[in-house]
Amino acid sequence: MLNSRINPNSGDYLKDNTGSYLCKWNYTTCAPPVVPYAGLGDGNGILAAGQALGIIFPGEDGEQYPSTMHIVTATTTTVMIPMIEGAIPLTDAGDTAVGLNVQLDGESTDNSGFQWSPGNGVKGSNANKFVAGTHTGHIDVTFWTSDWSDYDCVAIGFRKEEALQAGHNAILATGAAGDGVYTDFAAFGALTDTDIRTMTDLNNSGTSVATDTTEDPVDSDNLRLRVKLNADSTVSYSFVVNAEAGAGTMAEPGTVAAFTFDSGDTLIPYIAVFKAGAVDVEMIIKDIEIFRSPSIDFATQG
Repeated sequence: MLNSRINPNSGDYLKDNTGSYLCKWNYTTCAPPVVPYAGLGDGNGILAAGQALGIIFPGEDGEQYPSTMHIVTATTTTVMIPMIEGAIPLTDAGDTAVGLNVQLDGESTDNSGFQWSPGNGVKGSNANKFVAGTHTGHIDVTFWTSDWSDYDCVAIGFRKEEALQAGHNAILATGAAGDGVYTDFAAFGALTDTDIRTMTDLNNSGTSVATDTTEDPVDSDNLRLRVKLNADSTVSYSFVVNAEAGAGTMAEPGTVAAFTFDSGDTLIPYIAVFKAGAVDVEMIIKDIEIFRSPSIDFATQG
């Protein structure tokens, strides 16, 4: 007799073995993200370090993906709350300067930045968690900026479930071995301005492993990054430059270092951005896709 997991006539049938999206948003096909302004009223709009902004990303079919952006550096009253920059075209191109601008207070504050994750960004939940050795899937994000040298860190990856560690961005920004603060993480992106690098740490070793992939982003072109969690708890990396947002033929970078999470660890996908200097240069997110397999059968959750 078929059970609820494979019987489409069952009220519990949720296709839980086919995988599901934790976020699937593209600025050309989806509505703009909903970003309630959560500034401190007595600070004239200033956001304190650690301030959480709730962001809802609407999907193409009206689905909603809740998420959290944590501010890692206190802002001034000139902070730009994340919003769509420019007029949305029918079709994206690699050199199109349109999308969700997340530069925050970069115009006025050195090291302005954030960490973003689905769910509440701290606690692993059905809305965001991957269990190493149980789940496979990926985080895949397309970024754009006119000048990559104005950002020390634009990275994506997976990290172990843990309270916000705001100092993580500054370590990624060095692009070199150092204590990444989180006990376990695998990050991939444009670190130290214009080098695409990986950085990892396992079991709070106190020093991360940093690897220059020998690849570089291109000013005023899209940079699409993907970090995949494999069935054996290893991670793999791929990227493409100057392709349409969320599209293009991705390839493994020239040089990577192997990394494996401990089986059973609860992991949260994340984005980390950190500004270099105080200058008005946009950082645009055009596409976010986070996919997990197998899906969690919510009908069986107590």
